[in-house]
Amino acid sequence: MIYYKSVTIASLSLLLTILTGFIIWASIESNVIIGFREVSATRWGIATLVDIYISLTFIGVWIGVIEKSLKKGIIWTLSLFFWGNIATLIYIILRALKSSKPSDIFLPVK
Repeated sequence: MIYYKSVTIASLSLLLTILTGFIIWASIESNVIIGFREVSATRWGIATLVDIYISLTFIGVWIGVIEKSLKKGIIWTLSLFFWGNIATLIYIILRALKSSKPSDIFLPVK
């Protein structure tokens, strides 16, 4: 049963590395504020930003429910707003490390 844990952590770590690599690659071209201005200059850019922030808010609420803590939910939601899916991947890796079965990663532990 421990097999799921190592596969989950390895997969998420790979995704975290890829995402971090793309962020560094994009940062070489311009900083995040310039990128934000360029993205928000079009309707599709604004729609994309609204989409991602709705998704991140949902993930933050889910974390609050999983952790059974409003405070943790707010802290993780703010982290998500600043770090995006890097924070999501870190959270799920931390959950996988503490889990004793696959469902413990995504459902509240009883």
